[in-house]
Amino acid sequence: MTAQKTNPTKIEATSQATNWTSAEAEEKVEELKHWIRTFIVKEFPELDNLPVCPYAPPALKNNTVRIKVVNDNLLEKLTEFVDNWTDKDEQGKVEVLAIITPTNRYSVKEYQDISDKINDYANPLNLAVLDDHPKHVEQIGTLVFNFGKSALMLLARLDALNSGASSLAKNTNYYKNWPKNYLEWVTLWRFKKIPEEFKKYID
Repeated sequence: MTAQKTNPTKIEATSQATNWTSAEAEEKVEELKHWIRTFIVKEFPELDNLPVCPYAPPALKNNTVRIKVVNDNLLEKLTEFVDNWTDKDEQGKVEVLAIITPTNRYSVKEYQDISDKINDYANPLNLAVLDDHPKHVEQIGTLVFNFGKSALMLLARLDALNSGASSLAKNTNYYKNWPKNYLEWVTLWRFKKIPEEFKKYID
C-alpha cells in the first residue's frame, strides 16, 4: 500500500533571492553536466581510487540522470517531483533527478530545512534527496565535493541509494577516510539502523 503523507509546509525564499534568466539557467545546466562528466566520475586516492560517485559512470553511459531547474518555491517543486516520480520516462530508465536552484534563494539553514522536510515526506515513498549548498562545504582532506555553481538537490530511490552505499562499505574502502560526522550526515541517516558493514567506520 502506498504511504500517505501530508505535503510539507512551504518555505519562502530569502528577500534577496533572484531568478535565473533562461540563458543563465541553460548555462547552469551545462556547468552541472560538465561537473558530472569531469569530477563526479573521476577517481581519487582518498576514495580508495574510486570515483566520487562510483555509480555515476554507468548512469552517464545509460542516460539515467535527469536535470530540472527551479526558480520558484523549491520545497513545493520537490514535493511535486516526489509525487510524480517515475522510474521510466520517454527517454528510458530514470535513476536520479538533479535539481538546481540559485544559491542566493536560500541560506544554508533554510536549504537544510527544505531537505529535512522533503525527506520526511519522501522517505516513506522510497525516495530521498541529498542536498548540496555551496556555502556548506563538503570536504574530505583537500577533496571538496560541492558542485559550487548553484544549490543542488539529488532525488533518487532510497533503497537504491542504501543498497549502493552498503555494497561500497562491504566491498571497498571507499568510506575509510570519511570523518564520522560526514558519514552520518551524508549516508547513515538514511538507514533505520546502522548496517554491520558500516560499523568499522564509526566504532
